[in-house]
Amino acid sequence: MSSQPETRYPHAHRTAARTGGALLCTGGVLAIALLFSKDFVHGKTVTTLTIGSIAVLTGLFCLIRPGRVPAWGLLAMGPFGTVLIAMSSILTRTAADGSELLYMWTVLFSAYFLALRWAALNVALIAAVYPTIAITTLHGKGIAPSAYLVGTSIVTLLIVSNLRRQLTRVLTETALEARTDKLTGLANRRSWEEGLAREVSRQDRDRRPLSVLLIDLDHFKDLNDTYGHAAGDTALAGVAGILRGQARQSDILARVGGEEFALLLVDCAVEYALRRAEQIRDAVETISADWATPVTISMGVACLPDHARSGTELMEAADVALYEAKRGGRNAVRGYRVDGPPPLPTELSSGGRAPGGGASPGGGEGRS
Repeated sequence: MSSQPETRYPHAHRTAARTGGALLCTGGVLAIALLFSKDFVHGKTVTTLTIGSIAVLTGLFCLIRPGRVPAWGLLAMGPFGTVLIAMSSILTRTAADGSELLYMWTVLFSAYFLALRWAALNVALIAAVYPTIAITTLHGKGIAPSAYLVGTSIVTLLIVSNLRRQLTRVLTETALEARTDKLTGLANRRSWEEGLAREVSRQDRDRRPLSVLLIDLDHFKDLNDTYGHAAGDTALAGVAGILRGQARQSDILARVGGEEFALLLVDCAVEYALRRAEQIRDAVETISADWATPVTISMGVACLPDHARSGTELMEAADVALYEAKRGGRNAVRGYRVDGPPPLPTELSSGGRAPGGGASPGGGEGRS
């Protein structure tokens, strides 16, 4: 369970703490500075100085050490500001000197950084506190300011929360698009590398095996040249659908190259990974037999820690195994052999690429 508060984004904790700290500091400095203005002196210098100092000191802590602000402290920051403003009004017996506008700062902060229910609680606190102070201090003249302030607080809460919700949706969709391959709907290379790094780090801790299946469509360049790129796109999307149906919930599936896919099998030893690979190869061959342009795939399998010590080495090992499957006739599965000879450079096809992921000198479509 995360220890972060219920902000709109977990990583916004420090930003929220700094923003709240800046608001507290600004409000406190304003209150203290106005003591030196004849128009704002109300004879309660010590009270204002004390409350202003509390706001400034608390704000400075949030600005300097935002990571030390606890989850409950962030949730309480809006109500804390509301209480400070209310205390100042009560002790100085001023309910409509302009300081009531500071309540809106707490509303803006809560609506922007916190979940709606926490922001609504702060507005409810303002609705309970300010009218009581205003009517007690101003009697009948306090009703209108109270209605305007509470009404404005509610409207501000709704508008800011709605804008934030729309922004959150846009950011979420943008982040998803940045990690998704548009043609197949699978994770893209960037997302794959993030997932691989995460699972390799986890494997370092729990020592459970981690296997990679590197998958490549056979004769894909010929398919494109003969039937056109539309047929190639259809084949890629179709194979992606088959792979998606074969993957477990815990697996990570991505399109990592032109006609190349990768499947990360979590907590999977090499023997089981080879069986899974053969099942997938057979599924693609069987299902695509009914397509207008049937396809087959070749696969290379490698396992951590058997064949590699890092994510990069794991991908390189799977790449070598995939090349062996291609060299052996395609439509095949090969596991990485620790004692196996590396492929000779002269054996690389003109449309292929060397193990390790480098593009061929001819800049072809990839492995054919």
